[in-house]
Amino acid sequence: MVPVRGIASGKSRLGAVLDPAGRARLNKLLLTRTLEVIHRWRGDLARSIVVSPCREALATAARLGAATVFETPDARGLNGAATLGASRAGENGASSVLILPCDLPFLTPESLDAVTGESETARHVVIAPDRAGTGTNALVVSAERPFEFRFGESSFARHLSLAAERGWTAAICSRPELAFDLDTPEDLAVWDEARAGENRGGARETPVI
Repeated sequence: MVPVRGIASGKSRLGAVLDPAGRARLNKLLLTRTLEVIHRWRGDLARSIVVSPCREALATAARLGAATVFETPDARGLNGAATLGASRAGENGASSVLILPCDLPFLTPESLDAVTGESETARHVVIAPDRAGTGTNALVVSAERPFEFRFGESSFARHLSLAAERGWTAAICSRPELAFDLDTPEDLAVWDEARAGENRGGARETPVI
């Protein structure tokens, strides 16, 4: 499940280096790239759901073959979007759901194998932390029971705490491809340099954690 804030409204922290049109192009690129990686991983997007209040984001996802859920104003942001997506996944027969933001520019099929593979070894919750070890950049939970998503400040610790409260086993998946999220101008510069290296014919770069 991929929550998307919006094509025009996302990545406002990059306003110092990108104008609104540039941010919109970046947001669309990140969404498209994320869905393309999922397609390479799964073979199609039939079991992927994009949740967003943005009609353009939903239309982009639908053109690529993903299911879509419109996020109403009362959904309460990322936690509400995650709840909507997990509920839809459960209704469609899923036993578990991967909550995956679309601002992980180094995402690979191999990293998706790693985070979902942990859940196949009797883990109830799998968390991929961000570089600081405070945020949650990917989360695998059961789609068959309610989960109180706690995205936001200190979400990594809060998700671990919730698992402990419920008596669920939890695993941590630490990989640079999942830890690097694109939030700041400095992050954008790292990604731009990595892409420039690829265009020069060099080896694919991974983020430095």
